[in-house]
Parts: sequence; structure tokens; C-alpha cells
Amino acid sequence: MTLYKFTSEKELLEIGRTSFKEFISDIPLLFYTASIPDQIPDHGMFLINCEIEENTVNNFKILNDGELIIKTDQIPLFNVLLVDRIKIVDFFGDSEEIGKETLEVLEKEKRFSESRLKEYLETNSRDIISYDYFREVYNPSVPIGEENEEELEKLIEEEKTHAKYCEEKISKINTVEEAVDFLIYEELSEDRILDIRNESLASKLNDMGVFFGLGMYLRNVFIYPNKNEDFLKYLNIYDPGYTVNRGEFGEGIIEDLLWRTLNHYIITDESKKKIEVLRKEKYDEDLAWSNYIKERLLSYNLGEAVISEYLKLEDQMDLCVSDEDFEHCMYEQKRILEGLSGDELSVYNHLKQDYFMISRLIKKLKNKL
Repeated sequence: MTLYKFTSEKELLEIGRTSFKEFISDIPLLFYTASIPDQIPDHGMFLINCEIEENTVNNFKILNDGELIIKTDQIPLFNVLLVDRIKIVDFFGDSEEIGKETLEVLEKEKRFSESRLKEYLETNSRDIISYDYFREVYNPSVPIGEENEEELEKLIEEEKTHAKYCEEKISKINTVEEAVDFLIYEELSEDRILDIRNESLASKLNDMGVFFGLGMYLRNVFIYPNKNEDFLKYLNIYDPGYTVNRGEFGEGIIEDLLWRTLNHYIITDESKKKIEVLRKEKYDEDLAWSNYIKERLLSYNLGEAVISEYLKLEDQMDLCVSDEDFEHCMYEQKRILEGLSGDELSVYNHLKQDYFMISRLIKKLKNKL
């Protein structure tokens, strides 16, 4: 059940300090079961909502007009029964009175909602980040005693031995396939392998990963210290049969094949033939970007229906007049790539709604300032 409540700016900041997980009040809380109550306050108030399970409502007093009263001594219980987080829906009144701290809280909520939506789409496990995702964690430093010094020296020696082994091993690697096998079976930890396997197809349309994160690591492993000229030359001319972001020195090729190998997206012969046909087609410059995207999608062995739907949204993005319209198309493209349906589609729609709801509110308030 979704419940709605008007709250002051001061109350909103107090809720924000709990990462929007708890209500803090020394007076009873009044909630509405209608999205927008009939009586809208004249002075500046935020409209927030939260959810509780239907079967827990009987713990609290329900009025005839659909209002729900949470007594002061019941607030801790109510907080425990909350499903997910408290969300900011709208603002009524004069926004000129809103303080800088409140706007910062709203911007933080926007970043959180955006991170949640992206994480859900870009992980195969459909991760939903927790409410305290941005909460700072204090990790006290551990003083280095004699025992710790010995452990540290031992660790350094192990790292040196491993580095020497890797240097010798890498000097004998001559193909991208051999490099990927080395990463999977010898170099990468089990946790890192699981992380890569959890990267969804929707995450692969972001090319920035080649320059940061794993791409940077691969440069340090296979490019900078590598004196094997044969491998570096091979990497320079390597053609996977489809367009790929090669990165600065070719590390993107290794990363691409690594992800495809771990996630079973190795291009098929049929897809290669389709790309060959596509490359031979004559088209004007206006279709260059569309064909580039189509080639990338074909390389993941996607069907024509999925590709067609994706490209329609790509065309719509060129006509978007607002950031929201553009972002909507972008997230819908990711949804299409992931083939969301059923419960997964429902969760996606809720997360997307949360993100655009807070985005619209911030825009509304800034336009009034």
C-alpha cells in the first residue's frame, strides 16, 4: 500500500539524515491513501510517499476518510515495516524559501535514483543498491606492528614473484585468445570473474569502460610492460569481424573478447555474414551512425526485431527536445537489450519512475527560483 504525507522542509531534512529510511517525529504522523489529498497546504510543503505491506496496515488506526494515523509510540514499528525508502513526490507553495541544504539533498536523491536504475539494468543479477549506498563509512587505519610488518613483507615478496611469473607468461602470449585464456584461468580472481559475468549487455554500449577500470588494468598487464613485439603487432591488426572500441592501445579488444567469452556472446558465423552484407550496402552519410550501431548489435547475435526497436529509439533521440525525453529513450534501449518482462519489467518501471519523479521536482523548483 502506498501512503502519502505532507512534510515541512525541516522534517524532510531529518528524514534525509536517515537516508530516507525512517520518520523522526515527536507527534503522530498523518498519512493519506490518495496520491494528492484534497486539502493542499498554502505554505511550502513537500509531498512524500512510502509503502507498507497491505497485511500490516491493521497495526495502525485507519480513519473513515482513508487517512492513516501513526501514534508517536508506533513510529519505530512503522519505520521497520516500511518497504524500501521514503520518496519525494512533489512540492507545493513558494520555492523561494527552500534552502541550499534541501536542494543538495534532492540532488543527492536524484543521483541515488539514477545509480539504482543503471545498476539494475547493467547487472545480470538485477542488483538493487541499498538505501544507504551513499552513506560514508569510516574505516580506521590499523597501526603497523611487528606482526603486520612481517605480513606486509611477505605479501610484497609474493607480489614480486607473481609479477615475475606474469611477465614471463605474457612474453609468450601471441594472440588475443591466449590473452583472454590467461586472464580467465590464471590472472583474474574468482570475484573479478564473477563481476565481469554480472555485467549485462546493456552495460556494453558504454565505451568509457575501455579507458577506465578494466581497460586501464589491461593496459598495465599487456601493453606497457610487454616486450613481445609480435603480440603488439598482432593486436594492432586484429580484426574480430565487427566494430569494437579498441581503446588507446588495443586493450579494448582484449576486454571485449573477455566479456563475450564469460557471458557467451561470441559472435556467430551467421552474424558475421550479416555484418559483411551490411558493410557492402551503399548508404548516405546520414545512415553512418545507424549502421555503426546496427553492426554492434549484430555482433551480439541479436534478432532483427530487437535491433529494429533499438534503432527506432536511436532515431527518436535525435529529435528529443528535452533531457528527460533523451534519457527515457536511452533507458528504454537498455530495457530492450535486456529483454525485461514480468516482475523484472515492473521493477524497472518503478525505478525509472522514481528517477524521473525526483528529476522533474528539481527542475520545477529551480525554474521557480
